[in-house]
Amino acid sequence: MSNQAHSKAAAPEKEYFDLHTQGCGYLSRIRWVNPRKSAGRQGKPFLACAINALHGDTTDPSYSYFDVRVTEQDCVELVQSLQSDVDAGRKVFVAFKIGDIYPHSYTIEVKDKASGQVTQEARAIIKGRLFLLSHVKVDGETIYERPPQRVEPRSSTDG
Repeated sequence: MSNQAHSKAAAPEKEYFDLHTQGCGYLSRIRWVNPRKSAGRQGKPFLACAINALHGDTTDPSYSYFDVRVTEQDCVELVQSLQSDVDAGRKVFVAFKIGDIYPHSYTIEVKDKASGQVTQEARAIIKGRLFLLSHVKVDGETIYERPPQRVEPRSSTDG
């Protein structure tokens, strides 16, 4: 084994704190985003979508809106395959897992109906990375279900 290969093999693996949100909701706004060139760097185009997630009482749910970047290749392919359904106005209901959520604030111009005056209104959305769809229904019909994943049991060690 070469020193270079050996040093790569011996390098410690990076560790991360995961912040995952899982739930179910309605998929919308599937689109490709071409990032603007900023600070001399050009980002690569990426797939994005929105999920209007349900929470609370099942008879009268509340909704939380997520605007997400689709990151894993199998998830990108699945979301892309749903674009024609979303564009046609079908109800696309998904079970999802999103990582690294954060709030994003922005302002929009709002025109008052009575006076016609235009004002700035602050709004906020939750952004993140969509990396898993485990279940998809289109107009109530299941079209995708992720196979159950086998979980390796952790071995206990005596310290």
